[in-house]
Amino acid sequence: MSDVERNVESMTVLAGPARVRHASGGRRAGERDQLGRIPLDLWQALAGDTEARARYYSKVYWRGPGQCAFFLGALSSGGHGRFRAGTRRAVADRPASLVVPAHVYGYMLSRGIPGPDPATGLLPVIRHRCDEPSCQAAGHLAAGSPAENINDYLARRRDPYSPLNDRRGPRGRSVAIRNAILAALAEDASAGQIEAAIERVSAAGIPGAQQMLF
Repeated sequence: MSDVERNVESMTVLAGPARVRHASGGRRAGERDQLGRIPLDLWQALAGDTEARARYYSKVYWRGPGQCAFFLGALSSGGHGRFRAGTRRAVADRPASLVVPAHVYGYMLSRGIPGPDPATGLLPVIRHRCDEPSCQAAGHLAAGSPAENINDYLARRRDPYSPLNDRRGPRGRSVAIRNAILAALAEDASAGQIEAAIERVSAAGIPGAQQMLF
């Protein structure tokens, strides 16, 4: 694994409070034009690869409007999707492959590359409004500051039904949901049966949610 991939893997969004970096210090020169330690021009090139976009969309289980869309590929230790964007072998008009956080890649495809904060000049983190780390639904993703990300986490973890309180942890939860969907698809289950499987496995790690199912 390259240094860039290790840095990407370490980027966690709403899996727990992260250290806030201030504009006056804590960022090395050049990091103001990077998102997740990847230069913006590289993000733009990766997002422009039509073959990679098609592969990304094929790895997401899309549901109805307003619902979470779960990533069915590789998952990080924080439960976020890991997607190999670009091509394994670089060619003249396409970038070499790079493993990136799937939800950040998806945000780029739906919203474009976010601009820097006008006050600090720093680029945002991409947060999950739904607190489901593997979710790729565009409406559930938002750009914000590290401080906003921490405040979201601290506020919503008090909700006993929040995914943040899953006893399996963010990765365990994401793996359980992914595996349940893949198993149902392998059995040619109906959309309703898949929804029931998602509901059961989502509630399995949250005591209050389990009680609501029975």
